[in-house]
Amino acid sequence: MSRAAGAGGPSAPAWDGVLFDLDDTLLDLRTAQHAAFHATMRHQWAGVGGVAPGVLAAAVEAFATDADGHYDRYLAGELTFAGQRLARARSALERLGAPAEAAEPLQALWLTDYEDEIRAHWALFPATADVLAAVRASGRAVGIVTNNVEEYQRGKADALGLDWVRVLIGSDTAGAPKPDPAPFLAGCARMGTEPARTLMVGDSLSSDVAGARGAGLVPVWLAPDDAGVPRDATAPEPDQDPAADAAPVAPRWDAERECWRMDAVGGLLTWL
Repeated sequence: MSRAAGAGGPSAPAWDGVLFDLDDTLLDLRTAQHAAFHATMRHQWAGVGGVAPGVLAAAVEAFATDADGHYDRYLAGELTFAGQRLARARSALERLGAPAEAAEPLQALWLTDYEDEIRAHWALFPATADVLAAVRASGRAVGIVTNNVEEYQRGKADALGLDWVRVLIGSDTAGAPKPDPAPFLAGCARMGTEPARTLMVGDSLSSDVAGARGAGLVPVWLAPDDAGVPRDATAPEPDQDPAADAAPVAPRWDAERECWRMDAVGGLLTWL
């Protein structure tokens, strides 16, 4: 169904397939990161319980969002995957004011125990699986483009019940991470869709939206809420009655950012 975007905006696009970002778009990675951080940090430094709540909250958020750019250094080839995680933990310890004897992250904790903890907390945002199944049932292609190693993300997607999504492009698969056009175009090629008739849904304006636009895809920004976390898959607008069965809200055109914008992936249901 095609719906107008409103006064001054384009009509809803015609599309044959959709590429999704994975982390913090389909998967609630932020929640998993917070849980794993707290569990691991308690073993790293017993004194973390005495840190002021505001300081602790800022440190874990900086770790989860990679405020210091360590993951970007990994994508640029300056750090290994393990190296970027240890660097993020080290930065967090500095923010927490850990004493010298606890200031260096223990590798076994952050590379093994943390990994076990975060995997235990991997989960899709509510209703996301149903939305993807509806897109698939409509005959449209579904794929994933992610700025992480394909093998790792393949295992993650499979663990989340997305093993049927056979098109998954990692930063190593395409030879370059988003926002380079290569991973987007590789995803389209694997799905057999034309870029101009392929949606790209992601939470990052710089990687997903700008990258998709540059590659000729239709960019759809999964806009975060005030806490910086995408809303539930069929969440209502802030001024909408939450008792109204959480009806999906259609994407709307964001003229300033030159992309479609929606609060949750359930918005795609209005375009089927």
